[in-house]
Amino acid sequence: MKVVIVGGVAGGAGTAARLRRNDESAQIIMVERGDYISYANCGLPYYIGGVITDKGALQLQTPESFQTRFKVDVRVSSQVVSVDTRKKTVVINHMGQVYEERYDKLVLSPGAAPCALPSLGLRKTMYLP
Repeated sequence: MKVVIVGGVAGGAGTAARLRRNDESAQIIMVERGDYISYANCGLPYYIGGVITDKGALQLQTPESFQTRFKVDVRVSSQVVSVDTRKKTVVINHMGQVYEERYDKLVLSPGAAPCALPSLGLRKTMYLP
């Protein structure tokens, strides 16, 4: 069985590790658009606030250590740009090189990006229309 996991931070890395424990023969590919995997998201405010000064202290695994420990093919700096559920394929862009990867199972764990909501401004009353 071949599993492609989109996202390599907490959800994706945790899923890959669990899959490996449940199936030693599965081919697992984890695709992460950033440069890092499996880092401590909850520690980011401490890094931004200067309490933690070494960014490396937040990194739990590197792509190489994850490959060695869990036998997962980790592809950083790679972004899944499309999914074809009928053909069971994903299209991956790795720094301008675009290729297709087939899968039997697909896990989507891409995380999210914050967005700023438009300001409502101050109201004269406490009730919003």
